Amino acid sequence: MAGDALADPGALFEKLTVKLASQVDKAASKAGLKASQELSRKLTEELDDAIRVAMSTADKVGTLVRQAVQAAVDDTLRTAVLDATRVRDQQLAQLALIDRTAWGTDDIEAVRLRVDAEMKRAGLTRLTTPTNLTSFDVVNSEEHNHAASYEVLSPAYVETVTGRVVQRGAVRRLPADDTGESKGRG
Repeated sequence: MAGDALADPGALFEKLTVKLASQVDKAASKAGLKASQELSRKLTEELDDAIRVAMSTADKVGTLVRQAVQAAVDDTLRTAVLDATRVRDQQLAQLALIDRTAWGTDDIEAVRLRVDAEMKRAGLTRLTTPTNLTSFDVVNSEEHNHAASYEVLSPAYVETVTGRVVQRGAVRRLPADDTGESKGRG
């Protein structure tokens, strides 16, 4: 009977109710009202015991589910903290390499090459041509409304894989009588 309670407490309740009703009817017809009342009390106790077992099982299952969920949350949080620490360490190491290159040379080109290499390793792309203005802020948006060209004042930076803008760049519109080509600094 306890196995049925674990499987389906509702079905157990229904079986016990049917059993109770039929035994009460039998007892009433055989032994009279007093015996019927005693049997009814006994069967009610059995039903109460079965309900307690079912509720205890449900409580245990609920506790196990809560513990499993908490363990999963703890593990996810621990992994996120470790990942964040690893990313920060990687960023600091990249900055140290760039700084070491800058300190070891007076050649700005060597520093630029180191920066480019670290950006590539990190998955960061520098946009210096405004082929798509969604990565740039236009600083003189009210001027030269029909401009066909833009000058890059500062580059935009996007994730190489996803194209997500990490940092917006800045451009200014050039008058229509300029060369018509986009210009960039650096």
